[in-house]
Amino acid sequence: MNKLLLNLCAAFVLVCFTSCSADDMQDSNNSSITGVWKLTAWNIEGGFDINNDGMVSANLLNEIECSRNETLFFDNNGIVSLNTTFNPDIGIALLNETTNIFRFDIACDTEGVISLATEYTVKDSVMTIGESEAMIEGNQIYLVFEGRIKIYNEDFTEVLEAKDLTLVYDKQ
Repeated sequence: MNKLLLNLCAAFVLVCFTSCSADDMQDSNNSSITGVWKLTAWNIEGGFDINNDGMVSANLLNEIECSRNETLFFDNNGIVSLNTTFNPDIGIALLNETTNIFRFDIACDTEGVISLATEYTVKDSVMTIGESEAMIEGNQIYLVFEGRIKIYNEDFTEVLEAKDLTLVYDKQ
């Protein structure tokens, strides 16, 4: 449970930034991808009211006060670079299933920057970054991590549910 999102970032790094062959490059759409893309959403189906402001949001970035600055930079040679400082540790426990009351344990990790680079390819609206696939819609990239947000029982000893996390990047 500890460092759930640190593990998420580590998994992202391991999966997304595994090299692929330059022979696989399909750069027909690379010119529209080239540039800086900023993380604008950490979406989870159903959302939560983590900050207790009375508003449920599917975008966890709206609910967490941790500092964040994550960007992807795509060059026109098929290389993408990741720079991130957003690395919170989020624990979610279901306290009452009938009333849907949750407890949230949030710890912001303010130390360090993760920077990596790998190749990417684009074909139609599908982008491959290392071994991961992302969808491109207009000026947004959607990268889905299936089952990455875990909902635990009250004492964090059992996973009750796993929800998908969708990272959304907007072109700058």
